Amino acid sequence: MIPYSNVDSANVVFKLKNTIWAFPYLAVMGMIWGYLAGASSGAIAGLAAAAAISVLLGWATSIFTGTPGGGTDNTRSVPVRNTMGVRKKLAPDLNVVRYHKLCHRFDDALIKIEEVLAKDPDFVEALLLKAQILWEGFEDGEAARRCLLKILAAEPDEKAVFHRWALNFYEDMTSGERPTVA
Repeated sequence: MIPYSNVDSANVVFKLKNTIWAFPYLAVMGMIWGYLAGASSGAIAGLAAAAAISVLLGWATSIFTGTPGGGTDNTRSVPVRNTMGVRKKLAPDLNVVRYHKLCHRFDDALIKIEEVLAKDPDFVEALLLKAQILWEGFEDGEAARRCLLKILAAEPDEKAVFHRWALNFYEDMTSGERPTVA
């Protein structure tokens, strides 16, 4: 099986990043000091010294901040689902859903939220939006409650924001409060 991520290559990239961040600062200082010491040839020597110091600094800082070990012992052979990356890509779609909901175009909002949930069925923010759309736009309390219960199952921590919002919304629905559509 091909490893999902290779720690050795990650460390190399990290060392390169540590080398690159220091170079502009050191290059400016090296050129100024070099120019003050010996005109343009001194500036070139200062630039070369800055490059060498950047490489040394990058490799030295990577010793303290890099991933230990390396090789196949520290690699993952099973890919992990990156929900944050997927959810970050879905954020513009949620904004479209919110806009449709705000304009009372609940049909369009429901279609778009279904597309979002097809990509990430446990996305609690999208589930809460769907419950609001179902309740406010279609007065479908049963379907909205199913969405809210799914949020409570996916987000079991009672201190989590979406857990609390879903619980409050569920309680409002069961107490008989009608949706407020302006």
